[in-house]
Amino acid sequence: MSTIKNVCVFCGSNHGYDPQFLIQTNALGKYLAENNHPVVYGGGKEGLMGAIATSTMAAGGEVIGIIPTFLREMGLAKEDVTTFIETATMDERKDEMLRQSDAFIVLPGGFGTFEEFTTMLSWSQINVHQKPIALFNIDHYFDELVAMMHKCCDAGFAPQENLDLFIDADSVDGIFEGFANFHHQLPFKYTN
Repeated sequence: MSTIKNVCVFCGSNHGYDPQFLIQTNALGKYLAENNHPVVYGGGKEGLMGAIATSTMAAGGEVIGIIPTFLREMGLAKEDVTTFIETATMDERKDEMLRQSDAFIVLPGGFGTFEEFTTMLSWSQINVHQKPIALFNIDHYFDELVAMMHKCCDAGFAPQENLDLFIDADSVDGIFEGFANFHHQLPFKYTN
């Protein structure tokens, strides 16, 4: 696979109740900065979103924030990042995040985070992109989601091989080991 430079981080606009969510988010931001991986994220200033941007920049890293106009107008944007990009819609935001990124890390979050993960996973499944996606499974947060993905395949709604389109890891080292070994392969080919 190609070299990973920019890493997109999907995460919650809240901190969550488990202190490890914030601790591990800050550690990830520091790691990405120290290893020259610019962070692409949703441009927010609150919760884990704000934390990943702040911790990355505090460690000397680059941050690309991408947010739709209506969220900026609500006062939710963190505009003091390295590069601030405003989009017209949520869909344009996801398109731009895909364009700017070489890999994806999904931190704990809510419905929006789940939607971002499943969008990138389904786009990978239909070969819109071939980039690795990792769930940062802090304190088993994503265990039930991973189980649901297995159930989906077991029930015949997706090939078992599609489970290889995402990485389930509980550490930063595990994520990047997964990235290093990732090969985008589909069990069938789409034709025009």
